[in-house]
Amino acid sequence: WADAAVAATASTPSATSPQGAIAALDNALLEAMKGGKALGYAGRYRIVSPVVKQLFDFEKIASLTMGPYWAQLHGAQQKEFMTVLADYTAATYAARFDRYDGERFAITSSQMLQPGTMGVFTTFTEHNGKVHRFDYLLQQADQQWRIVNVVADGVSDLSMKRAEYTDTMKSKGFQALVAHLRKQIDGYAREGGQ
Repeated sequence: WADAAVAATASTPSATSPQGAIAALDNALLEAMKGGKALGYAGRYRIVSPVVKQLFDFEKIASLTMGPYWAQLHGAQQKEFMTVLADYTAATYAARFDRYDGERFAITSSQMLQPGTMGVFTTFTEHNGKVHRFDYLLQQADQQWRIVNVVADGVSDLSMKRAEYTDTMKSKGFQALVAHLRKQIDGYAREGGQ
């Protein structure tokens, strides 16, 4: 669950408020989980993908995770990376939130961290009572609140990706990074089965 976050409605999520964005993500994840094996990975992906792509600011996430390498990429490479990153994020959710046994999400609080940046703090309770904490950092762009980071049980997704992606860029280059992410997406699809 460490890579996971919380989701929204599969139809049209309301991101007019930070809490609305996170509630929309939670709802989409619950819908995918309740569909579970009957939906299969592809069905769960179809539910979470449009919500994830609407609610996450992949341009901001891409630039932050790539660090100094972002400015070195030309426009087509930046666009390709944002697309692959969005697909990878949706694939991760579809693979990890794959069954439902009474799990629940709850928004516990929210706080303005600085002008234009909001924190929304949530919990995910497993069927056995184990509670995970998901803290979301959202920024407002074009009158919509978008997720720029998820901290799952104290681990920042942005920090983990930045360490991994900049290391890969340094040692192997852009095409190797994109190929690695695509391989992970393909792996989720194979493991997630039908």
